[in-house]
Amino acid sequence: MVARQIRKGEGIVWAGIGAVICFFAWGEHLGSFKEPGPGFIAFAAGLLILVVGLVMLFSAALSKLPQTGGVGFKNAVRSVSPARLVYTMGLLCGYAIFLEPLGYVLATFLLMWGLFYDRERNNWGWGCLSSLLATGAFYLLFEVGLGLRFPHGLFP
Repeated sequence: MVARQIRKGEGIVWAGIGAVICFFAWGEHLGSFKEPGPGFIAFAAGLLILVVGLVMLFSAALSKLPQTGGVGFKNAVRSVSPARLVYTMGLLCGYAIFLEPLGYVLATFLLMWGLFYDRERNNWGWGCLSSLLATGAFYLLFEVGLGLRFPHGLFP
């Protein structure tokens, strides 16, 4: 029962955050898909967060977890590895620092490789392929499709 209530609460919080982001982004010029305005990306991100929150809320409401069992807050916090959190935050900070000098393509590839690489299996190929596909998809969507300009860095 407690786990279900926690999941419902998380869903409500995320849906609320998404709704607030959408509300403030709506005040900006949204534009169109071909010519996005300053509020377009923020509105899309807020909408995605809102949908994720609603999915969390409804999945918790429709869950078949036993009333007395489930995942407790202490177990959830205990399962988070501090080393992985520090590693991920270091990757994101490095991405923010090196995005301009290295350029979007190289910095995003390195970030994605760092996130996809599995140190336990030492699988370099899967991490490289996944990061290459993700970087290519993001580049095609934003640079080519939407016409947004990213930092070129080392590449002219």
